[in-house]
Amino acid sequence: MVNREKIVVLVDVDGTLASRYHGGVRKIRPSTLDALRALSEYAEVFLWSIAGSENGQRLLEEFPELEDYVSGSYGKRNFPKDKFDKVYCIDDEEIDEEVLSENHIILNDSYDGGEDNGLLLKAVKLIINWIVNDGV
Repeated sequence: MVNREKIVVLVDVDGTLASRYHGGVRKIRPSTLDALRALSEYAEVFLWSIAGSENGQRLLEEFPELEDYVSGSYGKRNFPKDKFDKVYCIDDEEIDEEVLSENHIILNDSYDGGEDNGLLLKAVKLIINWIVNDGV
């Protein structure tokens, strides 16, 4: 049985869940709600961003339907990883040491609006599989 309280999934904001701002508006990847919902069944989910916790918080304010599935928002350099037994990350780019030092999936695709290519949901399925098979 998976102990959800000892597992965390950290999901990057810009490019992973949401586009950049265009004309003061950003869009979320169409699969974002389904992805966060699925992850939250197995782990605590936090948004994190190299731009700081405010970036994730703004995303939750802009898209309040996500709030039920997210436990909070952090900057990538200040998340308390030591409080969890297992840390998993989803990001769109392979550039942040904070991501690469943990179990991670890199989408290698930055979302900037439009169609959803399905990579986020594939990453979520892989992480859930890791969680279930690791069985913390």
